[in-house]
Amino acid sequence: MPKIVLEGRRTINNIQRSASLFLVKTIYASILAIVFLIANMPYPFMPIHLTLISMVTIGIPSFVLALEPNKERIKGQFLKNVISKAIPTALTVVSNIIITAIVSYKLELKTEVYSSICVILTGLTGLMLLSNLCKPLDIFKIKNNKIEKTYASQGIRTTLFILMIIMFTIGITVFRNWFSITITNEVIPLIIGLSIISFFIFFGLNWLINMKKDKLK
Repeated sequence: MPKIVLEGRRTINNIQRSASLFLVKTIYASILAIVFLIANMPYPFMPIHLTLISMVTIGIPSFVLALEPNKERIKGQFLKNVISKAIPTALTVVSNIIITAIVSYKLELKTEVYSSICVILTGLTGLMLLSNLCKPLDIFKIKNNKIEKTYASQGIRTTLFILMIIMFTIGITVFRNWFSITITNEVIPLIIGLSIISFFIFFGLNWLINMKKDKLK
């Protein structure tokens, strides 16, 4: 019976994290499709862009997180936990792209540069969600046997998070032509500024959602 309970915890906790990753893309893609349809503007992403974003923020992470050991107690309600993680991230992506569209229009940036900035910001936002789902990020081990097992699982999460950052960085630099990424030196300060704004939007929305979630308990 204890093994059955632990397996149930692993299944529910891991599906909960993987579901959050998949739901994010569904939410922001739906909202953006409506927004750009109403605004009569071209969609900012090409299929190859979504391949890169999905690979490092959904595909590989969800596969690894779904299979890792997880004996943590199940907390809260499944649907609320999934939505509370997905909505702030999806809204951050939508906000990033709307802000980028406005800035690009003002600065008269080329379409391919505008799309590339959207890819970078969306990937960064997805990695911020992944960092939340992988917490605690810890690779240290303690000699006590029980603590070693706990930290071994956390080591997998840390390794996963670092590898996804490396893969995304390689994708937008070394393989930029393959993934149709066009970035010039002139827009790098703009990307840094938009990334900082994205960071504050992401953690601000997460704080608001968590506050609301705590009040509903």
